[in-house]
Amino acid sequence: MNNSNENKTLTFERILLFSDAVIAIVITLLVLELKAPHIEREHFTEAAMRHELFELLPKFLGFIYSFFIVGMMWIEHHRIFRFITDWDFGLIWRNLLFLLFVAFIPFPTALFSENYYSQTAFMLYATSFALAALAKVWIWQHAVSKRGELIGDDVDDETIKQITMRSYAVPIVCLVAIGLSFIAVGLGGFAFPLIPLVANLLYRKKKVVA
Repeated sequence: MNNSNENKTLTFERILLFSDAVIAIVITLLVLELKAPHIEREHFTEAAMRHELFELLPKFLGFIYSFFIVGMMWIEHHRIFRFITDWDFGLIWRNLLFLLFVAFIPFPTALFSENYYSQTAFMLYATSFALAALAKVWIWQHAVSKRGELIGDDVDDETIKQITMRSYAVPIVCLVAIGLSFIAVGLGGFAFPLIPLVANLLYRKKKVVA
């Protein structure tokens, strides 16, 4: 019996370690898109260097947005796994789906950074974040549905509601961003910094209503 519990603990730790490793690799892949400009010495001027750096601005913004959104999802992932104490194959498959969407993020980031004027590229970019966030919600909902097995009975209803509400911040902001992109593609990007604010508003709203 002790061996069985020890094996389950080791497997649970592997789930967390694997998740952290995938997210770390994704963040590393994001920065690889930032390639330093090179100007031949005979053609070099400071104005030319400034121009090359300015041309990289969409890639810098894409990297910053993606880095922080992936980082926030990593924080939320750790938050929910503070309360999840056991696993089943349903949890593993849902976690793999979450990691699948996260691992895909460098592609739409690169696509949108190269084609920042394209609404199609922007919609794919925003949708990839929304899908990853919704997959994370699915992990939490699965754990909550098996209360007493995957999460402890001591996790109160208010905590469950708070975590659930905060988890919808990214999908909500991404939906707003896509809507704004129909007015102007660049306008949609301004919605992403609102994610922490929306998360806190959802938390406070639920706290007041409860």
